[in-house]
Amino acid sequence: MINVKIWIIFAKHRSVCYTIPRLPFVCDLHHQLAYTNVHGIEKAYNKYRSLFTNGNASTLAVIITKQLEQPASANDVMKKSEYACLFDNECDQIDGDMITGIVGNVRKFLKIYSWKVYERWFGASESCSKTNLLALVVIDGVVNDARKIPYVRLHTGSPRLRVLLPNIQSEVNNALVQGWPLAKVIEDLVDDVGYALKEYYELNGEQRDHSVPLWARNLFLICLALVVTALLVEWYVVRRKIGVQKSGSIKIASGKSKTHLMF
Repeated sequence: MINVKIWIIFAKHRSVCYTIPRLPFVCDLHHQLAYTNVHGIEKAYNKYRSLFTNGNASTLAVIITKQLEQPASANDVMKKSEYACLFDNECDQIDGDMITGIVGNVRKFLKIYSWKVYERWFGASESCSKTNLLALVVIDGVVNDARKIPYVRLHTGSPRLRVLLPNIQSEVNNALVQGWPLAKVIEDLVDDVGYALKEYYELNGEQRDHSVPLWARNLFLICLALVVTALLVEWYVVRRKIGVQKSGSIKIASGKSKTHLMF
């Protein structure tokens, strides 16, 4: 059962996962990268190696699996041993609504699933607020779903970093749907996550402000004020000139009238 295999990985991933020596952070359950060129993945990882490592440990984990098995009922979640880990939690609590979501909603199932994998991989007591990051890549979706829709889920213990992940998830998922080579998809995933971490540390966890800078807004207001002033000055000058011309024409007209009367 694929689902049971994944849960075993949580505790003994070093012995169960197929890992490529050059990519120790990748857990390739079904050897889907075994005969492909992974130089691009290695290059992307090395590009951000300082952000992906903490001492000798990697802060990034990528799990690639062919399919996952979603529980059929809430009773399965409560009684089957492979789901017992859901309740061994130190960051958040699993409640009845979450259990219902695991059964009835694939995306919620993947959300909670990746969260528990993350805790088991990096250690629950040390991961509640850390910037470790786990990527769960499901190539052919869930078991018994003929559509075989791929799913990608990223999870981290840092709430601020979590805000940066949805766009990466969508891009990687779209690449899988479009049939990109898996090695290229994982390469882009690692590169995008590395860039997000770089932004995260450079901005101290804050989001980059993409609005118009204050100096540009002030410059715009100054230019607007100058334009309005120029228009007002022009209007005043033109109005005054027209007034002078009208005054001159009245005097000339009255002069002609007096001369005409004299004759």
